[in-house]
Amino acid sequence: MDTPKVFISYSWHPKENQIRVQQLAERLSSDGVHVIIDIWDLQDGQDKNKFMEQMVANPEVKKVLLICTKEYAEKANTRKGGVGIESTIVSEEIYTNADQTKFIPVVYEYENDNPCVPVFAKSRIFVDLSSDEKFEGGYDQLLRDIYDKPRFQRPPIGKMPSYLAAGDPVMLPTSNKVKVIKSAIMAANPNTHLLIRDYLDLFLSSLIDYKIDYHTLNDGNFIDAVEKKINEMLPLKDDFLDFIMTVVGTQYLPKELLSDFFERMLQLYADNEINLYEGNSIDSVSFDNYRYFNHDLFLSVVTLLLSKEQFDMIHELVSHHFCIIEERRMSVPQEISFMRFRTYNYTLNRYKNDRCQLRRVSVVADRMKANSVKVKFENMVRTDLLLYYLSLIYPSKDMFERYWYPELSAYNQQFVVLPKLASLRYFDKAKVMFGVGTVEEYKNIVSSIKEPELRDGYHNIPTAAKGLLFEDVGTIS
Repeated sequence: MDTPKVFISYSWHPKENQIRVQQLAERLSSDGVHVIIDIWDLQDGQDKNKFMEQMVANPEVKKVLLICTKEYAEKANTRKGGVGIESTIVSEEIYTNADQTKFIPVVYEYENDNPCVPVFAKSRIFVDLSSDEKFEGGYDQLLRDIYDKPRFQRPPIGKMPSYLAAGDPVMLPTSNKVKVIKSAIMAANPNTHLLIRDYLDLFLSSLIDYKIDYHTLNDGNFIDAVEKKINEMLPLKDDFLDFIMTVVGTQYLPKELLSDFFERMLQLYADNEINLYEGNSIDSVSFDNYRYFNHDLFLSVVTLLLSKEQFDMIHELVSHHFCIIEERRMSVPQEISFMRFRTYNYTLNRYKNDRCQLRRVSVVADRMKANSVKVKFENMVRTDLLLYYLSLIYPSKDMFERYWYPELSAYNQQFVVLPKLASLRYFDKAKVMFGVGTVEEYKNIVSSIKEPELRDGYHNIPTAAKGLLFEDVGTIS
């Protein structure tokens, strides 16, 4: 970096002021600033007024420091002495160049609680060096101004969220509800439980708004129609993740709350004839926006719970059998596992993949990677594999839902899903997920897992023994 040049304009009186200005000049010099000041740069025989004019107008001089004291301000305002001449030059430069940042008022003195600044510089932001208490902070500010290194810098501008490109903005029915809940929790509001219940009720009821009338679909428009609804539902998912982050770790998120919520979600689908069983007909793919939403939401929620070490909640979700009543099945109660939240998406993975010649292993995985705003995608990949292992430990009673297929494993680069299981302390907290009490019981469970043949060269799915750290679990005490 080039050495910045700075000119100091000040009043010689009183003598103490001259000493303080010289000390400032010396410190700036020690910090790499080329200081131009009359006591060092004005030689005998030189025209003092000409010297000042040259320094103020010189483009090589990066900053002009106006050392503002009561006497300096008075002389500047009345145009007396060298300060007056200098001020005439400075004020003309300021008024001529309104955007000028070259001139920095440096306040050394106050009068009646007001900084002693000349009239022509009163509207400018000043640096305060008026006392020992303010000096270091003010000096740091001054040095940053000289070097153009502001304390606060604009963060890098990211990309527009992909769902905003889908069309008109989506106004969520749950907008601002999470903020109200957060405020209620902080204030220990006794109605917080009611606010949470209201939020969940409203969230579930809003899901019906995204239903596609399959009668409006045909072979040429159904991909666009499904993707449009998927995009519209993304903000709803992110809103729910904000809710989880707000209540997780508080008394307002008991482990039954989420399992009840997801059970109510499945019942809502059944009551409104939203069929989640996968299929490739037009009437079936009309529900693919829900299949994607359920998959993304459940996976993201479990990822958040895992990051917050809410292992008992994860156990509740994966071991629980949701009881759903479906009228089309003669109102016979159905036992449904968490695997219902991951069903094959024909619209994306087959039809869009083929018609657009994408040649992707999983378009669903690609979309989740692009839309993972609230959680890290690499963490979602690990959670996806964990749910696969847990689905083998807690099998479904439905023959069509044999296991959770880890679709995101196309992006997996790890062999171990939970490396911290090597810590006995971590294992003692996480063991509840696997329904065991000791390392020995854990190893028995893992060794008894019977895995389906999934290896296809495209998905990196470690064996349960590798992924769940069979050999090294609990070895670090």
